[in-house]
Amino acid sequence: MKDTRKKLSSVAVAVSLSLTAPLAAAVDVGLGVSLNNEGEGIGGYGVSLPLRFGNFTVEPELSFYGNSRDTTYPLSPTNNSSDKYSRYTLETGIYWRRQVVPSVETYLGGRVGYTKDKRSQTYPSSPTNNYSEESSGFYLGPTLGAEYFFNKHFSLGLDVSLLFESTSRESVYPSSSTNNRNEDSDNTSYQSRAKLRFYF
Repeated sequence: MKDTRKKLSSVAVAVSLSLTAPLAAAVDVGLGVSLNNEGEGIGGYGVSLPLRFGNFTVEPELSFYGNSRDTTYPLSPTNNSSDKYSRYTLETGIYWRRQVVPSVETYLGGRVGYTKDKRSQTYPSSPTNNYSEESSGFYLGPTLGAEYFFNKHFSLGLDVSLLFESTSRESVYPSSSTNNRNEDSDNTSYQSRAKLRFYF
C-alpha cells in the first residue's frame, strides 16, 4: 500500500511538472517602473509586472500621482492658498505586440483600472474658505506604444493612452455644510508614459 502511494505521488509530481514547465517556459515575467504624465503639470510614477505570452502582454500596475502648489498675494494675504492633489490607480493593461525591426516592438491594446483621487485647498488666513474633495471610480483607455530592447532583459517603452473615466465625487466645505455635494461625472483625458522594464 505504501509503495502504491509513493508511486502515485511520484506520478502526480511528474504530471504536475510536465504540465507547468511548458507554461513557465512560455511566459516572460518582468518588473517595470514608469514615469507618467497626465497633463496640466501632474506627474506620477508606477510599478508594474509585465507578463509576456506569445504576441500578447498582460501588465498589472500600481501608480501614484501628486501635485502641490502655494499661491501668495503680498497685498492681500487673506487670499493666500495651498493646493494639494494626490491620485492612486490600480490597473491592468492588455496589449498585442508586433516586432517591426529586430530590437523594436510596437504594442496596441487597452487599460482598465480603478482610481482614487483627493484634492484640498486651504486658506491659512481665511479658513472658512477651505474645502476638500474626494473621488473614486473606474477608467478604460486604448493605448498605443513602442518598446526598444537594449538586450533580452532590458527595454524602454513609450506609450500614450486616451482615458475615459467614470467617477463619483464628494465635495466638503467644513464651514458651510450646505455647500457640500455629491456628484457623478464622466471625463476624458490623455496620458503619456515612459516605462523601463526588466525581464528575468
